Amino acid sequence: MCFAKGVPHNLASLRTRMHNRVDDFCDEMGNEPEETQMEAVLAEMEEGLSEDICEFIEDHIQENLPESLQESSPLLQEARQGVRRRIQRPSVSARLEVQNPEESIWARALGRFQVILQSLQQRCWDALTWLREKAVTFLEAICSVVKAVLGVLTDFCSSVGQLFGNLIQV
Repeated sequence: MCFAKGVPHNLASLRTRMHNRVDDFCDEMGNEPEETQMEAVLAEMEEGLSEDICEFIEDHIQENLPESLQESSPLLQEARQGVRRRIQRPSVSARLEVQNPEESIWARALGRFQVILQSLQQRCWDALTWLREKAVTFLEAICSVVKAVLGVLTDFCSSVGQLFGNLIQV
């Protein structure tokens, strides 16, 4: 149930896959679901959704980056693994709780599903924040080196100018 390799992917394909996960959930539950069955199927769906997101990101990277960068860049490999770890970390969501005995199991499932989606959103935000911090650190290091080189070049130009100025005066 993952994305076929080599097939162009866009956000619509991810959205479709997510809708399919909900359809599969409803089909598995049938007409008379039990609480324990609901928990197991929701946990499976959450794991599937996070895997779909990670596969989508991986496929997007493979389709949009030159091959030379995909394999040879340790920073890219670290970023890919870091994003996957952050998105797939286990959810700390609560089990279905009976807060209102008159509430249907489907209403409780909706509440739990909303918690799952909020958790996935938070994990994606965490991954994005981590990536931004990583990029800033990496780019700051490069900027610092380039600034140092510019300083050396400026000093060197001044020294060469003074040297030739002295030679011209002689």
